[in-house]
Amino acid sequence: MIRNILAVFLILFISCQVLAQEKFYSLEYNATVAKQYKNMLNDKPGGLYTDTLYLSLPFFDDFSSLSVWPSPLRWADNYAFINTDYAINSPTIGVATLDAIDEKGALYSNAGPYPFEADQLTSQAIRLDSLFSPQKRAITLRDSLYLSFYYQPQGRGGMPSKRDSLILEFHCPLEVDTVLITGGISLVPRWHAVWATPGGIPVDTFALQQHKYFRQVMVPVRDSALYYKKGFRFRFRNIASLASANQPDWQSNGDQWNIDAVMLNTGRSIHDTLLKDVAFADRAPSMLRRYESMPYKQYKANWLEEMKDTMSIKIANLDNVPQNIGYKYNARKDSQAPFKSYDGGSYSVFPFGTIGYSDYQPFARPVVNFFYSPFENEEKIAFHTTHYLTTDPSLLYQGNDTISYTQIFSNYYAYDDGTAEAGIGLNGASGAYAVRFQLNQEDTLRGLQIYFNQVRSGTNLQYIDLAIWNDLNGQPGSIVRKINQVTPQYSDSLNVFHTYWLDSVSSINELSFPGLIFYAGWQQTGIDNMNIGFDRYNDTHTSRFFNVDGTWQMSDSQHAGSLMLRPVIGLANPLGIRKQPATLSLKLYPNPVTGGLIHLSLPEVWKQSQSEHISVSILDAGGKLLEEPAFNTTIAIGNLSPGLYLLKLYNRETGETATGKFIVQ
Repeated sequence: MIRNILAVFLILFISCQVLAQEKFYSLEYNATVAKQYKNMLNDKPGGLYTDTLYLSLPFFDDFSSLSVWPSPLRWADNYAFINTDYAINSPTIGVATLDAIDEKGALYSNAGPYPFEADQLTSQAIRLDSLFSPQKRAITLRDSLYLSFYYQPQGRGGMPSKRDSLILEFHCPLEVDTVLITGGISLVPRWHAVWATPGGIPVDTFALQQHKYFRQVMVPVRDSALYYKKGFRFRFRNIASLASANQPDWQSNGDQWNIDAVMLNTGRSIHDTLLKDVAFADRAPSMLRRYESMPYKQYKANWLEEMKDTMSIKIANLDNVPQNIGYKYNARKDSQAPFKSYDGGSYSVFPFGTIGYSDYQPFARPVVNFFYSPFENEEKIAFHTTHYLTTDPSLLYQGNDTISYTQIFSNYYAYDDGTAEAGIGLNGASGAYAVRFQLNQEDTLRGLQIYFNQVRSGTNLQYIDLAIWNDLNGQPGSIVRKINQVTPQYSDSLNVFHTYWLDSVSSINELSFPGLIFYAGWQQTGIDNMNIGFDRYNDTHTSRFFNVDGTWQMSDSQHAGSLMLRPVIGLANPLGIRKQPATLSLKLYPNPVTGGLIHLSLPEVWKQSQSEHISVSILDAGGKLLEEPAFNTTIAIGNLSPGLYLLKLYNRETGETATGKFIVQ
C-alpha cells in the first residue's frame, strides 16, 4: 500500500518509461477482512447488523477491541478495518482504517482513477433527545455537545491523493431522500457534511505540520432542532481514487485514513481536547532479538543471544494532568500459570500532549529479565506475554489497559508478523530477490512459505524459480538449490502462507553455507512484479537484497519492512501447539428482552460441564462490567436500563468463552 519508491520514480511520471527497480505496491485484497466476511455469512446468513439499537451518551470507541470489523455495539456497518498495523504513533492501541477495500476484502467494484465513494463508518442510532443520568431530561444547547476524534492520513498504508478526502457527516432520523430504483422508489437517509479534509499530504509531512502523528478534531453539534432527537447518527466516509489507467501496477488499494478515540458527549467545549484515559498505544512486542518467529531447536542452540534485553512499550496519558498508574507483565507457556512476572511499580505518567508517550524507563523500556525455557522437548511451542496497566477505575475506558503477545516457535523462520500492509517486487526487468537468514546450528531446509498478494490485473501469475543462495561477503553468493517453474498461490486467510516444498531436503551446513548463512528468494525472467506480501510494521531492510543489473543491492531504509517469505527448517510437520481457548457463539432468547428474564442456550460442547465451572458476566455497550450473576440457564436482568448488552460465559474447565448480545427494551 505504499506509493513511495526510489527517487527515480519521478522520472517514471515525467518520461512514462518503466525503470528496473525494487518497487512497492498497494494491496488489491485484504485476506483478513475476506475471512471475516465469510465467517459472518456462515454465522448470520440473513444479513449484517440490525437497526433496533439506541445508544445513550457518552459514545466512545478507541478500537482497542481488535475484531477486524467495528464493534456492532457501537457501529452499524462493517466497511472499516480495525487493526494495529496501519497507524503510526496512535493515541491508543487500535484504529479504524478507511481505504478502497470493501467489507468483503476486495477492491470496490466501482474503483478506478476517478474519485469514488469508498468506505464508511456509521454509528448506531444514538439518543440525542435525552440524558439519563443522574436523572432523565431533555438535551439542550446549554449541554454543549461535541464530537471529537483523532485522524491520520496514510500511516503505513498508501497516501490519499489530492482528489481524495475524509468526510464527517451527521444524520437526522426524520430526514430521508427519495431515490428512484428499478421497479419503484427507495427511501435513504439524508446526510449533512459537517467536516472534511483533503488528501495529498504524506504522513511524515502531516506529522511535521501538526507536531504529532495524529490530529484531534472537535466538532460541535449545535443544531438542536435538527439533531437533538432519538436516532441521531454520525458517520465517517472517504473518497478514494486509484492510479491512472496507464499505470496498471498502481491500480490497487490505498488512500488510507486512520481514525482513533471517537467520543460524543455533553459538557464539552472547543478546548476540551482531552480524554481522561491512560492507554497502551501499540501492540505488545516480540521478545526475540532478530526474528518474529524461529524453530525452537534453533532458539535452544543460542538462547542467550536470541532474547532481547529490553522491550519498547508505548503508554499514553490522554488527560491534561499526570495520572498515577502501575505497569506489569507476565509470561507463561501455553495455558499454564505464569512462570515469570515483571513489576514496573507505580509512576505518575505525564500528559501525552506534553511529552508524548511515557519515557519512564521501567514502563517505556522494561527489561526482559527472563528467558524462554531452553529445556523443553517439543518441536512446536508457544509462550504468551501479557502486559497490564493498573489505572484509576474512574478513567474513561479499561479495554486498552491490557495487551498480549504470543511467541510461536515452530518449523520456520519469520521476520514478518503475518499481516501484509503492502506488496513488494521487481518491476521493469528480469532479476532476483533474496532474504538473509542465519542458523545457530546445522539443520535441514525443506521448503519456502510465501504470501503472494492477489493482483487484479493478474500480472504476477507468471513462472518463477525459487532459489537458495549461500553467502558471499554479506550478499547472496552461489545458488545451491532451486525449485523451478512455480506460480503464485493465494490464500484467503491471514497467516496462511503457501508452502513450496523442495523435492529433497537440503542440508544447511558449514561446508555449503559458511557461517550457516543462507538467502531465500526467487528469480524471474519476466519484467512484471511478483507483488509478494510486505509487512510494514517490522523493519528488516538490511536483510533484503535485489539484483536487476547483475549486482546485488541492499534494500533502502526508506523501504522499511519485512518480506513475507519464511524458510521451513527441520521437521516438515512438527507437533501442533495447543489451541488457544475458543470463543463460541451464545444463543439468547427472547431477544429483545421485555419481561426481565433472559434464557441461555449453551453451546453443545458445554452441555456436559458442571454449572459450578461456568461464570457469568454482563457488560454494557462500552465494555464496562455491570454484573456477575450466578450461572443459570435463566438469568434475571430486570434492573438493566433499555439498551444493548453483552453476556459472557467463561468455562473454567476448558478455558473457553461464549458470548451473545441482547437488547433490553
